[in-house]
Amino acid sequence: MDEVRLKDELMARLSNELDRPALQVIDGALSAVLRNYEVAKRETGLSTNVLCFPELDIFLGKMRFENYSASTVNQYQRFLTDLLVYVGKTVQDITGEDVVECLNYYEQVRQISTSTKDHKRRIASSFFTFLHERGYIQKNPMATVDPIKYVAEIREALTPREMEKMRIACGANIRDNAVLELFLATGCRVSEVVGMKVEDIDLAAGCVKVLGKGQKERIVFFSERALEYLEQYLGDRRDGAVIISSRAPHQGLKKNALENIIKRIARTAGIGKRVFPHLLRHTFATRALNKGMPLPTLCDLMGHASVETTRIYAKNGNAKMKYEYDMYAAG
Repeated sequence: MDEVRLKDELMARLSNELDRPALQVIDGALSAVLRNYEVAKRETGLSTNVLCFPELDIFLGKMRFENYSASTVNQYQRFLTDLLVYVGKTVQDITGEDVVECLNYYEQVRQISTSTKDHKRRIASSFFTFLHERGYIQKNPMATVDPIKYVAEIREALTPREMEKMRIACGANIRDNAVLELFLATGCRVSEVVGMKVEDIDLAAGCVKVLGKGQKERIVFFSERALEYLEQYLGDRRDGAVIISSRAPHQGLKKNALENIIKRIARTAGIGKRVFPHLLRHTFATRALNKGMPLPTLCDLMGHASVETTRIYAKNGNAKMKYEYDMYAAG
């Protein structure tokens, strides 16, 4: 087991310095070489520095090696650091009761919802399960921590009228129109729009290559409306980020800036419910299924790893019946 730990620690140290292909080569080489050696860790006594968490560094290094996005790694790092600081014990000594106490405190101080609290529980579970499976801890404290029950929020896709209100609210602002239509036409995640490059757009074919979760590339398509606003917005630009700031040096907009654009458009449109980029993605998927798009096709367009993930949009509820009424029965 010390051989495994040695490799884990080396990969954790290198994960911030090297790209994934280089890490894969090193990982394979270490596995081959270490099979021929017996490695023993030199014991120097327990560290009294509670802010040093080598097991967390190893876990995060493994996440980077497995191509988790930087935002996901940062999210895990923030909560797990908070957890370890709050408990104030070595990972070997942490119990399920410690984790529950931390989650309760986190809920009280941060005023988080029960769904967010359960998400934090799952982050802790992935961390301690990793440590247990790799032999860093003898017992998994999460074995005694039950899932937190909550009522899942039902996201209602934008209605055709709400979409039209948002389009009207954009007015003559070409960038606002381009941003809104990009989300509605492609169903992209906000991170994918952030990373979208002009050089990856094929205006003639009406599509663009995006980089999704797990660094997986896929092609998404533009509607005629989105294509028209994109052409106007891009002008003679041939490279760089698609959506850029209106002020010099005109850098690519980040996640928060795109979210704020969508919120502002919705507020101007007078839409009462909360509107955010993922709701536009939800709207894209719901409308596509309502119009009869096969699940496997939608799964590919949205960059889902499994059709089961896409299936959540296929519920035949009131929204779909209203949509079909508008299509077939409304005058």
